Amino acid sequence: MKTSNIWNLSSQHPFPIEIWKHPKIKIQVNQIGLAELERIQISANDIHIFFLQVSGKEWSQVQNYIKKNVETNPFVSIILVHSEDAAVQIQEEVKTNAKYLVLENPIHTRELRIILDRVIQADFYKAAALEIGNSCLANVGFFEGVFSLAHQEYDDSKKENEALRSILKYEEQVKQSQAGINAAMEKVTDLKNQELIELHERIKISQQLDELREKELKQALELQKATEQVLNYSRIEEINLDKILRAQDRLFEYTEQEIKDLIEENMELKKKLGISQ
Repeated sequence: MKTSNIWNLSSQHPFPIEIWKHPKIKIQVNQIGLAELERIQISANDIHIFFLQVSGKEWSQVQNYIKKNVETNPFVSIILVHSEDAAVQIQEEVKTNAKYLVLENPIHTRELRIILDRVIQADFYKAAALEIGNSCLANVGFFEGVFSLAHQEYDDSKKENEALRSILKYEEQVKQSQAGINAAMEKVTDLKNQELIELHERIKISQQLDELREKELKQALELQKATEQVLNYSRIEEINLDKILRAQDRLFEYTEQEIKDLIEENMELKKKLGISQ
């Protein structure tokens, strides 16, 4: 069973998703510290995916190693990079290299799982196509042996030429078949790259929608807070108005009582002075 090695290069971050089972491929994660890069062994018989979780400073430290030993290695399928503080810088540096995919922050685990699954599937079928092609080419040697036998057994040059033409025809068919396999492999690679680009765009759009929803929620909360403040202010005004009205009523009552007292006092005074009313 072929093995898909996911090399998680990070000084402190674990691989962000759980490993799933594949019916035909063994998937395993290798946790490698940035100071342990020399431990990495890239074998020709396996699938290799690199996942870097680095800061801008750490990227500068490992960049030369990645370019020299990983980026140019034909057995490395893809290099995924996640950085919380330098994603834009790294994207700008590697944008011309189709082997890189820079993930935006935060990591969307569901999309990461889809990316890894498609890369592993594509490489599996690519390896299967290569095995079929190599098997066809191996059979050419068998027919070369048949040609030698025909050369020994048939003295008739006409029969020998016919045997040779048959073998050459078969060899040409094998070459055409191999060319078709190579074209199919290139198409699979192109489709894989296109799917990764489209998936990356969908992740960007999803992130923008999340940011928009968050902005709308903040605006709604601010509107609710402003409404509560207006209602509180209205209640305070209502309470103050009620106090004013009560004070006015008390003032009117007091003034009316004073008038009555003055009238009675005036009447008493007139009585004392003998002034008739």
